[in-house]
Amino acid sequence: MALDVLLINPPDQKSKYKKYLNIRIPPLGILYIAAVLEENGISVEVMDCAADDTTYADIRERVERTRPFIVGITSTTPLINEALKSAEAVKMAGDPYIVLGGPHATFLHHEILTENTAIDFIIKGEGEYAFSELYRILRSGGDPGTIEGLVFRSEGVIQENPDREVCVDLNTLPYPARHLLPKENYRIFDVNMPIATVICSRGCPMRCSFCASSAIHGRTIRKRSPEDVIEEIRHIRDTLGISMIAFMDDTFTLMPGWVETFCNLLIEEDLHIEWGCTARVDRIDSDLIRLMKRAGCETLFIGVESGDQEILDRIKKGTKIDQIKTVFSTARDFGMRTIASIALGLPGETKETAKKSIAFVKKLHASYALFSVATPYPGTEFYNNVRENGNLPQNWSNFDLFSPVVGTLSLTLEDIRDIQKKAYREFYLRPLYILETLKKEGRPFFHTMKVLISP
Repeated sequence: MALDVLLINPPDQKSKYKKYLNIRIPPLGILYIAAVLEENGISVEVMDCAADDTTYADIRERVERTRPFIVGITSTTPLINEALKSAEAVKMAGDPYIVLGGPHATFLHHEILTENTAIDFIIKGEGEYAFSELYRILRSGGDPGTIEGLVFRSEGVIQENPDREVCVDLNTLPYPARHLLPKENYRIFDVNMPIATVICSRGCPMRCSFCASSAIHGRTIRKRSPEDVIEEIRHIRDTLGISMIAFMDDTFTLMPGWVETFCNLLIEEDLHIEWGCTARVDRIDSDLIRLMKRAGCETLFIGVESGDQEILDRIKKGTKIDQIKTVFSTARDFGMRTIASIALGLPGETKETAKKSIAFVKKLHASYALFSVATPYPGTEFYNNVRENGNLPQNWSNFDLFSPVVGTLSLTLEDIRDIQKKAYREFYLRPLYILETLKKEGRPFFHTMKVLISP
């Protein structure tokens, strides 16, 4: 019997996060779509090519074997070429409808449909209900022109339907269909323990010029209830036996009151999980850090971005150098693992400001540091400014946060690449840091350091 829907996360052989920190996390977006499809009685399978190193030949074989009616493929900017190659592999194996979604397709839908005949439809923004509706319309021979959030060709002309309203009540969404993927594929830091991802909110009111989150999900933050998140964690633990959770919210601590309620519930329920999350330094204090630690939080991922206040102000980050220092110091006092994320080459960056950022991160005593390069992703103010100045490169494969794609008034691409190499070596090749971190982290740190300082 033929399959209704096959959802594909494309192959990814160049992810620096997978390479550096051995991070392999489930693709929540398509697992939410799969859950809504299953809820509506639609048969669905998921291929996470990025996690299990699946090839395009494997995609062809899967399509030939399952004969799906629709294939959905997710697309991020650095993997858009892999997504399009996946679509070509699908077309070589059969003739299902092909739907593209994800951030890159959301912002550059017209360009993609114009240049790639293998793609039949693009769903913009949040795709759970649009995908389910598209399936029903195509099965019944209806008009896709009625589906909000859909872009497609109609008699050779690209038609863009009105945008779809976002899902306001996230509690109404079913839990992601995690049972469709092997839990053993997902882990972090080389720890021999499966990990699950959970998201508690969508939307962001912040105006960071380098981030596209609000352009996709809106500026109004929508939070699930703490109780609903607790029940999902219980479901993960009871059905999959997983007790390590990574919260994937753009900023988990954006609403400190919600986090406090959630942590108290988690302590009360005594679920015995270990978890990590992102945090903004202006939305967390020592009391909240103490409570989060009590509730099982072991890792904080913090977007430091720069050690220069003028650059932070220019990119509209809304944080202060002293706030960054305080949060890292407090987290360290409570024994938390901290990951500092720096973006080198932001507008206004010079060799002096970059040197300042490197020195600043070393003084933070972060457990790990990721020195990415400033990347103008579609949907961001940064992207719009670069495009208007006529400096936008077109090799999307380089938009991976680790390959310089735009310079500054003071720095060439080669300058930024050299600064990045220097940053990794200066941070990781400190004898005392190596001894302290090896003692705390063991094998995962050894793997990470070895990769980060390699040429």
